[in-house]
Amino acid sequence: MYEMTISRRWGRWEWRVCDSTGKAVATGREKSRPAARYKAARSLFELLLSTRLCDLEEAKRKERRR
Repeated sequence: MYEMTISRRWGRWEWRVCDSTGKAVATGREKSRPAARYKAARSLFELLLSTRLCDLEEAKRKERRR
């Protein structure tokens, strides 16, 4: 499970995508809150998409071994 957070720091908006242990997987800073929210959501989507593709590739490899 992943979590997306947005906070204001030093006049900029900082975003993070963290895993279930709280470790930051992706981070960034933007000038506006909407931009930070967009980048965080995009990063989360790409992370979920890549995880799913890796799972599918692994399943195909296991299928070929049989």
